[in-house]
Amino acid sequence: MEKFYLEADIELEKETEDKKKAVAAAIELPRLEDKQPDLQYFSAIFVSAGTNLNSAHFQPVELVKAEDTIVSKALDVEHKEEDIIGHIYDRAFIDADGNKLDVEELASKEEASLNEENMNMHVVIAGVIYKNRFPNIAKEVASGKWKVSMECYFGNYDIKVGNVIMTKREAEALGLASEDDSVFGKLAKIIKKKKEIAEGKVERVLRDIIFSGCGIVKKPANPPSVILETASDKEKEIDPKEVIILDYDKLEQEEKANNNVTSDNIEGDTSVITEDSDEAALEYDDTVGICVAYKRRVYADEPQGPDTEVLHEDWCTLFNNSCTSFSRDTSDPNCLRVQARTAVSVYTKKLMAEREQSDKRKELTEMLEQVIEKAKKCK
Repeated sequence: MEKFYLEADIELEKETEDKKKAVAAAIELPRLEDKQPDLQYFSAIFVSAGTNLNSAHFQPVELVKAEDTIVSKALDVEHKEEDIIGHIYDRAFIDADGNKLDVEELASKEEASLNEENMNMHVVIAGVIYKNRFPNIAKEVASGKWKVSMECYFGNYDIKVGNVIMTKREAEALGLASEDDSVFGKLAKIIKKKKEIAEGKVERVLRDIIFSGCGIVKKPANPPSVILETASDKEKEIDPKEVIILDYDKLEQEEKANNNVTSDNIEGDTSVITEDSDEAALEYDDTVGICVAYKRRVYADEPQGPDTEVLHEDWCTLFNNSCTSFSRDTSDPNCLRVQARTAVSVYTKKLMAEREQSDKRKELTEMLEQVIEKAKKCK
């Protein structure tokens, strides 16, 4: 799984009746008399449906599926997992006008209608900063010097061009290097039966999202929307002459030559074509994926600067060795953790088999029962 960050504005909860009513309609916030004096309460847009400036596309159905992974996650500073300053305690889904949406009702809808009807949906959070422990940060947040940046993992992704979504495998078969981040945001056209069926930017549709926490950062956001990754401040400039052509006709010719069956699923206004179980590439420099032991890079010093020495790349901190999993996934048979568990399981079974072979308790028990029976007869 891969890790991403998004940014949005932090909005402190002011003690006005109008503000209370507006926010309470979307998310549950404590009353003034119920607020603990050592905590600073805030609300913020956590993530929004649609495509952000880094060409990552969030479908409403994926946000709804990940709804129960938001609450009780840590709030940190600049995504440094050891610098915890607070936590998220509530979340809500709202439409473009700020009206609260019922999550159970959303989850009960068919995916197609859910995605079509809620592309202006936002997820808002309520959180606290430990004000007495971090008074300076609390004051800076109150003065608007920080933004909130969502942290999440995703297990897979599809490719979107215009209104067409295809799997990575299908996009790669058409010649798109989906593992190359530079292709996202570029213009592309999909050709089928000599007709252009889609045109637009190459976007990444995130699947199997797990929200892992939230950070405060000083990079400016683009309110009220969210921006993928704190390193990117503006939309990529697109060269109209640089257009990627994804030609299904050529793919069909190649597949027929190889006696393969081609997919005929894509037509103009299409949604997801097929499911794909390929794992996403892991390219962020922080802890990534469900495997929290994996580090893309291990630096000699903290904080990290452009000239900081890199001690290791693709490193397993659990075993202090190079990561052996291509997908950086703990379900990968090549993962050191999996190999260790397998080795332990094999060795345990071997020991149990040897113990069973050498175990004479059953034989001795039977002998004892025979002796007892003989003794009874002697009476």
